[in-house]
Order: sequence, then C-alpha cells, then structure tokens
Amino acid sequence: MTAPDRWREAAACAWPGVDPEAFYPLDLDPAGLAVTAARRICGACPVRGLCLADVMASEDPARRWGVIAGLTPEERTELHRDQLIPTRAAEVAA
Repeated sequence: MTAPDRWREAAACAWPGVDPEAFYPLDLDPAGLAVTAARRICGACPVRGLCLADVMASEDPARRWGVIAGLTPEERTELHRDQLIPTRAAEVAA
C-alpha cells in the first residue's frame, strides 16, 4: 500500500469482523436493510471523507456499484453531477 493510500488501513470497512460483501448488496434500495447496514458501518468510519474524495476522483461513472462512503451509486452520480455543474458554468463564463 502506498503512503497516500494508508488511510484505507483505518477505514471501518477494513476493521476485523466487517464483511467486505456488505458494501456490495444486490438490493441497492437506499431505504433497504442492506444499504442501511452498510451506511451504519460507513457512518462510524474515521476516514469517510477521504474515502468519498477518493471514489469521486477515481470511480468510472459507468461502473458505479456498491455503497461507498455511505452513498449508493445513484447518490454518487447525483453528487458527481452537482460538482460538475459549477465547474462547467465557470468554464463557459471564462
């Protein structure tokens, strides 16, 4: 693991006893039990902000899956879109 990625060692999803599959449920209903359970783990994570920044910078929008940083693929798509609008508006205005 490279130094910039060392934050992953402190991530709640890496804690002993946490099943990595919990973050990739088949049912991604935001109000469903599986997503709620994954969000609960993410909610206790001390590096959730770093996780979110990492996924937003590196995730292929066409391949979003699972609950990452407590967000579903649809929520990350919406966040990505919300981040792009001000950037594109600034580019057009320049």
